[in-house]
Amino acid sequence: MHSTYHRKKSVGHLTALANRLSNNLLNKKFQNEGIDITAEQWGALLVLFNGDALTQRQLGEQLYLEKSSVSRLVDGLEKHGWVVRTKKAEDGRNKFVSLTPKAHDAADRCADIAREVLEMAQRGLSAEARSAGQAFLAQIIANLE
Repeated sequence: MHSTYHRKKSVGHLTALANRLSNNLLNKKFQNEGIDITAEQWGALLVLFNGDALTQRQLGEQLYLEKSSVSRLVDGLEKHGWVVRTKKAEDGRNKFVSLTPKAHDAADRCADIAREVLEMAQRGLSAEARSAGQAFLAQIIANLE
């Protein structure tokens, strides 16, 4: 049986659109608050906030980004003073990316803005619907990994 593709019903289209719209809103809110960071950069900072310094390769693995994309992302973060690259004595071959005091100082403001956007995105959804949506997306991610 042949099924017709409906772009507006496609999980791929809908998840990509939701991601793009939420990132656009997050970027706008960061900009309105005078915070010089993008949604993508915020995602990278969150990974670093939740652990120690990482190599660019490790950061890329956690963000599911290609090497060149991670390099550009870290370059931008470093240029704006959010991260620094350092070599550790025990592993001089790799540069480790770590947060600066500027990133730590702005973390609460950025997190508040991100929570506000997330709440806007989930407005009108019950706790059960939110939980079901998270489980749905987690399963899709697991299937694609």
